[in-house]
Amino acid sequence: MDRKLDCGIVKDLLPLYVDGMASDISKKSIEKHLEHCKNCNEMYHNMTYNLEIESQSLEIQDVKRFLKKTKRMYLFYGLSVLSFISILVCFIVDLALNKGMTWSLIVGCAVIFADAFIYVLLVCKKKKSFIAMVVISIGTFCLLSVIQITIYYLMNVGTFWIFRYGFPILFLWLGVLWIPVLMGTFLKWNIWDCIALSMLLAILGNYMTKRITGDFVWNDIFHIHNFILHSFGEIIGMLLFGTIGRIKKWRKYL
Repeated sequence: MDRKLDCGIVKDLLPLYVDGMASDISKKSIEKHLEHCKNCNEMYHNMTYNLEIESQSLEIQDVKRFLKKTKRMYLFYGLSVLSFISILVCFIVDLALNKGMTWSLIVGCAVIFADAFIYVLLVCKKKKSFIAMVVISIGTFCLLSVIQITIYYLMNVGTFWIFRYGFPILFLWLGVLWIPVLMGTFLKWNIWDCIALSMLLAILGNYMTKRITGDFVWNDIFHIHNFILHSFGEIIGMLLFGTIGRIKKWRKYL
């Protein structure tokens, strides 16, 4: 390798030389060639400049990811501290006024539920809507149970309504929310079709809710008129968002 290298060979060896993969003999021959060859020397400087730019861009991306992660971490820690303080204050006030834990249990459960939901939105990257719905389902079930236990057993107020009205209505509306989310997550429906489906299910949800609570009678023309009137907005929204969803889908095939 003591003989002079021509430009073609040097250009082939330059990537290895820049990456530090060339042998010591090849390095010496390339360096001797670069001392007197202007074209190869210019090519070498361009390659090293591009390599520096790429390394700097990678470093900037790493810094941005670190700052984003740190921002999320401190945001969640801040919310956790504020939540803990608010729950503690509620417990102290509740103990001082009622000589026990009553409404503070409801507040504490609601705050924990909200923190869990925010944590999912901050941390989850894939299937965020699906995981958020899992948190909403579990959180609302627990919160509703705590409300019933607190009001009926600890405060001795009201009736035991959770099995007659609470859980049936809760599961009904969770189904209204879950079906569009499942369609969007697993069947890849667009957001407009999911909204249209949720509005269609909301009409059924309103009807079933009235049936559960006993506020709807088919033989009463007044109830039928009110039901149709209240469902008119959902029907218009369903048609509007469904049309937008069809247009978005057709554009992909044009």
